[in-house]
Amino acid sequence: MFKRVLVPLDGSRYASLALRYATEVAERFGAEVILVQVIRPAAPVVDVGTAIGVSAAGSQAAVQAALEADKRNAARARRYLNGRVRAMRARGIQSSCDVLIGDAADSIVGFSEKENIDLVVMTTRGKSGLTRAIMGSVADAVIRRSGKPVLVIRPKGKILSTKY
Repeated sequence: MFKRVLVPLDGSRYASLALRYATEVAERFGAEVILVQVIRPAAPVVDVGTAIGVSAAGSQAAVQAALEADKRNAARARRYLNGRVRAMRARGIQSSCDVLIGDAADSIVGFSEKENIDLVVMTTRGKSGLTRAIMGSVADAVIRRSGKPVLVIRPKGKILSTKY
């Protein structure tokens, strides 16, 4: 039934709770687990020089600094994910990871389509009302736009520790 399970992680203890559920699914169905972390790009979207009157050299330096920040953030995310992959493989679960740069919901939905994902397992912080209306919800966007089954875990209370 489920052969490829996607688990988006953001490095938080809440997000890592999804690993417990994904592990159960993987063991039960012999599924592969793919972990992803989405990094919000630091690179400017518009030409900095044009936007704020900075010289072309200053604009190029700002773009270069943003690209370097993206590389550092992606390397940090990859180290985090590789640690989780090692733990899953130690349990005999086929797993891999990828780091994506962009909008979280768009990246998760696009990745799930491109990689033929059968199930997305993710957590939500459980925001509601005005906070959710203003900030939105990645989980909500993935549910609405992915066209895939999505298992959403809403953490209860304070998380003291996780196995992963």
